[in-house]
Amino acid sequence: MRTIFKATRKVGVDGQLVRWGVVLVILLSVGQLYGQRVAARLDLGRKEARPTHIEYVPADGGLVTFGNMSRKTSRYLGVTKYDAAFNREWTREVLVQNGRTNVELVSVLGGDIFVFISEYIPQKSIIQTSFTQLDLEGNVVANREVIDELPNKKEARVDLKFTRSINKKKLLCYRNLDNSNKREKLIYYLFDAEKDEIVNGEIEIPYPDDKFQVRRLTVSNSGLILLLGKVYLDYKANTPGEFGYSLYRYKPGETGSEMVDIELGDLFITDLVVKVDPKENIFLAGFFSHRSTNEIAGTVFYRLNDKLKLEVTSTQRFPEGFFEKFLSRRQVDRGKELSNFFLDNIVLRSDGGVLLVAEKYYTTFNSYVNMYGYWVDQRIYHYDEIIVSSVAANGDLEWSAVVDKQQSSEFRETLSYLNVVSGADLFLIYGDQPRRSPHTLYYREVSLDGKVGPREILLDKPSRNDSFYPRFSLQISNYEALLVYYKEKEKVYSVVKMEF
Repeated sequence: MRTIFKATRKVGVDGQLVRWGVVLVILLSVGQLYGQRVAARLDLGRKEARPTHIEYVPADGGLVTFGNMSRKTSRYLGVTKYDAAFNREWTREVLVQNGRTNVELVSVLGGDIFVFISEYIPQKSIIQTSFTQLDLEGNVVANREVIDELPNKKEARVDLKFTRSINKKKLLCYRNLDNSNKREKLIYYLFDAEKDEIVNGEIEIPYPDDKFQVRRLTVSNSGLILLLGKVYLDYKANTPGEFGYSLYRYKPGETGSEMVDIELGDLFITDLVVKVDPKENIFLAGFFSHRSTNEIAGTVFYRLNDKLKLEVTSTQRFPEGFFEKFLSRRQVDRGKELSNFFLDNIVLRSDGGVLLVAEKYYTTFNSYVNMYGYWVDQRIYHYDEIIVSSVAANGDLEWSAVVDKQQSSEFRETLSYLNVVSGADLFLIYGDQPRRSPHTLYYREVSLDGKVGPREILLDKPSRNDSFYPRFSLQISNYEALLVYYKEKEKVYSVVKMEF
């Protein structure tokens, strides 16, 4: 099946905002949450090893961590299981490092824990990928079960990535091989908790690897694989016809696919994200530009049903006044657009609309001579303003709001933000040190009508070097979240389960 469509303005059915989907509030203090309740807390002191992976266990409300079993050595790695109150139940050694192994990922699926390991086998000159499977009592279900063996070549030395379905019952692991100028190729393994089976296969895209970029991969509740990719037909050209997006849908175990080409005529698609809801409806949302693929001028929105039939397609330009929040009047008059903004997430609304959340990101470089007379090169990461746009079910751009912030560091772990939704409000949480204000965590609230609230301190006892890790924090249900937090003064690494 192959469908080609072009976006137009405001086509589709009317819809009103009912609510914004998943409910989650994070207001963290040192020991207590404002108006919330800490249901469980895991505190790891200075003598305990920090985990490299943290996973929630929906089956019993507990926690699984993976990492070094001791701070004294990195040779022994294991899984630790905690109950719903985060009391330790058991610890089991999973891997003894031999210098040739790498833990690719750790995941909980249903009532089992999976640890994926890749190992270089010098006798065969191959990279072998396997998994160890444990049940929630610590019993070994499978020990180093091999799922693939690839030649030890550049194209095979790529990370194993994963994504899960909305209901958390499908785990899709995949590896995007580096095939240079050959056809783009992925290998995947779909783990199904409901059927207790593993389906493996390959996805081959009819474009050379150097002209096709996999942007998003997701799996639906029914197990269908959705792949969104960007096509570069001519790197030297700067016309919309030389760039495009394609959406592929695969049924695991089969080689054929259904395909939708996405193009905007004389407009550039700058960025695009795909999500699928529990009813298998597909949402594509992002930004467009009149000038290039590195700038944004407005929103793009598509909604397709489970038959891949297009229901809504729309492009909506930001209001002229919105550009003046970032550009001078003269720049706006010359047609300049916004640059360095990247779409992080789209939030599905229950009425068929979406929220788009994007952040300004760029890097700079600095060189200096240290006290020993050596030149030092620095790479500085910058995470600045956040744009939140609300697009209705019929494709109309209802509003766009700007949340001001400036973050920069050589280290990215505590930069950027965490976006959470509570009822009809969006909260953006981040670490910052505004002028004449303490270095701590702040949040900004964006209301249903796009109004941005004042910057508020998140912690009741802020101190200079406390850190919050937005990338490691996790929503676990409509009323619970896992928060990862480090308190520098006490040298305590905490994982907090919060109810509200």
